[in-house]
Amino acid sequence: MDVCIREFTMLSYQLLLLLTISSFTYGFLGRKKNITVTGELNCGRNYYSNVKVELWEADTFDRDDKLNSTQTDKMGQFTVFGSTREIRNIEPYLKVHHFCKDGQHDVRCEITDRFDVPKQYQGKTYRLGLVDLSTPTKKRKTKCH
Repeated sequence: MDVCIREFTMLSYQLLLLLTISSFTYGFLGRKKNITVTGELNCGRNYYSNVKVELWEADTFDRDDKLNSTQTDKMGQFTVFGSTREIRNIEPYLKVHHFCKDGQHDVRCEITDRFDVPKQYQGKTYRLGLVDLSTPTKKRKTKCH
């Protein structure tokens, strides 16, 4: 009986230690980080409405995390907020999916442009400003049907 009590006590201490380490690690290894991005999208000289805007967070060792998405309003404006739990600062970026080619809406090819968000805007609002999607970015991807 005495052996059972000692084993139970030892197991209880191990479990308590495991829970303490897990709680500490969870709090230590990841804090909630957030970012808000606003902007206005045009296609040539026209407002570009109903454009899908996704907020992503780049990860080094696993797949990137999609934090949130939205669509532009009738004036081409958007606001997107996202948050995630990370050890270090987040590395946010936008993916904008659209059909703006040479200043015209052309559904034959879906275009995805990537816009990196400066890390120092973590916990703040980054204003992307006015972007004309007829001007290609360096990280543009095009998929034609």
